[in-house]
Amino acid sequence: MCRTPRGSAHVRARRPKGMKVSEALLKRLAQLSETDRTVLSAYIDLRHGWDEANHFVIRESQRLMPLLTSEEQKHVQTSISFLLDYLAQTEAQGFAGQGLAFFADLGADFTQGVELAVAPEPLLAIDEEAIIHPLALQLDEYEPIGVIMLDAFCVRILIAAGQTVEDINSMCKKIHHLSKAGGWSQMRYQRRRAKEVQHRVKDVVVKAIEIFNEASVNRIIIAGRDRMIASLEDEFPKEWRDKVIATVRWDLDAPEREFLQKIRPFLEEAERNEETQLLHRLLAELRRNGLAVAGVEATTEALHMGQVDTLLISGALDFDASERLTSLAEASGAHVEFVPPENETLRGLGGAGAILRYKVRVS
Repeated sequence: MCRTPRGSAHVRARRPKGMKVSEALLKRLAQLSETDRTVLSAYIDLRHGWDEANHFVIRESQRLMPLLTSEEQKHVQTSISFLLDYLAQTEAQGFAGQGLAFFADLGADFTQGVELAVAPEPLLAIDEEAIIHPLALQLDEYEPIGVIMLDAFCVRILIAAGQTVEDINSMCKKIHHLSKAGGWSQMRYQRRRAKEVQHRVKDVVVKAIEIFNEASVNRIIIAGRDRMIASLEDEFPKEWRDKVIATVRWDLDAPEREFLQKIRPFLEEAERNEETQLLHRLLAELRRNGLAVAGVEATTEALHMGQVDTLLISGALDFDASERLTSLAEASGAHVEFVPPENETLRGLGGAGAILRYKVRVS
C-alpha cells in the first residue's frame, strides 16, 4: 500500500445535489477493487487556495510514482490528470467551499468528485480500494440539516452542513398587514390574515418535505417569528414534526454565519443524543449476550458475515482499523456512527462495537 501519512480527519460530505452524497455512493466506493493497487483517493484542503491544492496533488503524485510499477504508473498518471481536470472545472464553476474529495478507478471506469462541508486532512493515496473513512466521518459529523426560515414577508428553505448553508428555495410574498381605508373590521382582518398564514404554511410544508426527502434530511430547525413557527409546526405531519430538533427566534435579514453559530449547540446536542442512545443499546445487548458484539476483531467478523445493522467506531481508533471497518460496513449496507475519542465507554470496549441484525448460531 502506498499512502500519505494520516491523521484524524474532521470531515463529512454531501454532493451531488444539495450537499448530498448518498449512501449508495459510499457503498459504490467501498466496492472499488477492479484493478490491483490503482484506485486513487484524494482529499483536498482548499483553505489555502487553488494553486496550493494543485501543488499538493503534483507533489504527492511525484512522491508516489517511484513506488509503483510501470503499468501502475500509466493508470495513476491518467487518474491524476482526471483529478487535475476536476479541480480546474470546480474552480471555474466558482466553488467556494473548504474541501473536495475525488476517487478514480479506471478498471471500473469510475471517477467521482465530492464537495466537502469542511476542509479535510490532505491525502493522496493509491491502493487496492478507495479510502472512504474521511468521507464517511464527514457524513456522520455534518449530517445535512433542513432549515425553514419564515416571517410575514419571506420563507427560505435551506440545507445546512458543517460551515455552509445552501439556499434551496425562497418564497417571498408579503402577508397582508393593512386593510383598505374604511375597510375591514379588526376581527375580519384577523380572520383573513389567519387564512393567508395557513395557506402559506401549507405551501411551505409541501415544498420543504419534497426538498428534505431528496436531501435525506432527518433533522429540522425552524427559525423566525414565534407565531409563524407555531403555525408551521401545526401543519407538519407527525413523522416530520418529530424530526424538528429546535425552533429559533430569528431575523431573516441577519447574516447566515451568525445563524450557523446559533444553531451549532442544537446540532451537537442532537448528535450526542443519538450516540448516547446507540451506546446504551449496544451495552444492553452485550449484557444480555444479545444482538451486539464489541472489539475490532469480533466486529470485523460480524461485518464479514453481514450481521451488522449499526457500526460504532471510536475516534480514538487508529486510521487503518477505522478505514477497514468503515469499508466493510458501507459494502454491506450497515449504518456507521463515529463516536468522539473522549468517549470512554466505546474506548473501553476496544474502540469498536456493532448492533447486529441477527446472531449466527454456533453448533
